[in-house]
Amino acid sequence: MLRFVQRTVLTLAVAGVAGCASAFSLLGPYAPWETVALSYNVGGIDMGAPMNLGEEYRWNEKVVTYGFTKAFQDYFGVRGMAEVNKAVAILNALPPASQMSPNLAEFPQDTRRSNYQAQNLGLWDLKSWTLGLLTEQVGLADSERYVWTLFNRLVTATPVVTNYVVIMRNFDPVTLDPSPYVNGVLYSYGIVEASAPASYADASEFSVDPLALAFNSVSAIADSGNPSISAYFEAGLYFTGLTRDDVGGLRYLLKRQNVNVESLLTGTSGSSSSSSPWSMPGFGGAASNLVTTALRPGVDKILFKQVNFYGAFPGYTNTMTDTFLTNGVLRSQKVQRVEAAPDIVFDAGVTPFDGVSGEPFPWTRSGTALWANNSAANNPIATGAEHDGPGVIQPLVSIVFSTAGPWRLNEFPRFLDQASPYDYFGGWAAFDGTTNAPFIFPNGKSIEALEQQILSGGL
Repeated sequence: MLRFVQRTVLTLAVAGVAGCASAFSLLGPYAPWETVALSYNVGGIDMGAPMNLGEEYRWNEKVVTYGFTKAFQDYFGVRGMAEVNKAVAILNALPPASQMSPNLAEFPQDTRRSNYQAQNLGLWDLKSWTLGLLTEQVGLADSERYVWTLFNRLVTATPVVTNYVVIMRNFDPVTLDPSPYVNGVLYSYGIVEASAPASYADASEFSVDPLALAFNSVSAIADSGNPSISAYFEAGLYFTGLTRDDVGGLRYLLKRQNVNVESLLTGTSGSSSSSSPWSMPGFGGAASNLVTTALRPGVDKILFKQVNFYGAFPGYTNTMTDTFLTNGVLRSQKVQRVEAAPDIVFDAGVTPFDGVSGEPFPWTRSGTALWANNSAANNPIATGAEHDGPGVIQPLVSIVFSTAGPWRLNEFPRFLDQASPYDYFGGWAAFDGTTNAPFIFPNGKSIEALEQQILSGGL
């Protein structure tokens, strides 16, 4: 049995080499086999787990709204909102999936940079972390973490050995073959067994070339589950944009050729606005004719749109054209969705504490538990096989940044003075590659600018 696993891993590795040295991972709710014992959601810090091809979760609307709570605005001010908007602008600037080149050569393999002043101060870049957290919320998992991952662990009685079944959940964006490369870097793994914060085993990735610019995908910034990468995304680091493999994953999710049976988001109804000239006859927005569940292609491109509010959300009506397939014919219908809250909400406040270190989490985000699993609609004939998707990402999505400010972790009996803490978080900031000093939050001028904006009717 062990030899079979070894041969399988070798075969997959060779298949990956034939690709273009790229790969992405897909995110979704936990499958039954994705357990803590196999290193999924250890310590409760993950929001989901890797999905196979055909099991992807994605948005099926072209416009996704976002907004800031009063608490976020009061702490981060105008500059904080501007930094989040910079991250959103990177996503909005991407071309439609249909207009990207076949090999994605127009996108860089490494967009990570360092600001050494921010590094010395222990500062984390708000824009970069927002960008990384948003890649999760559009359906991407940590590319490097799931190059190799455990599928099963079995201890046999005679002889007493432990067998680990290792699989790949990383796919080349051009060939869709499993690939051990991410952004041109080759990864192997070593099996580790750990007992804290829970008992688990993991196929822990490492770069084959010790000089390679490893663990650099934006989709990995928010994922500290793999011990190999935790030191790569900390103080002073920032991203200038998405890497090639981040974009490759988004292209797979959004391309029109990727057709799944999907339902419209809850609360969607027929629109009374004038219908498209390409609409199906009888689809003038009448609710009785609304097609809610159908084969739907990828939306090609998502546009993130900010909705302004301060305090109570006044509501927003999102009107759009929905495209679906009927008997092989592409049709469309005008629909609308009345939103009681933005699809994605950025908030700030006191975050939970890490159960191992006792430190507050710098950020938290909503998970995948409420994402709609459409596996039954896509595979209606019951055969006994397990299907873990595909599905649709559902709002409300929340991303919360800690307002605790800088903190130091002192550990008894060592590291008990201010000068030499065991760990240190310098707080949220905004910085780049210029010589400008990092902009540290909270900032009085940024908050005063917000107050002036409110008084002038800008919110």
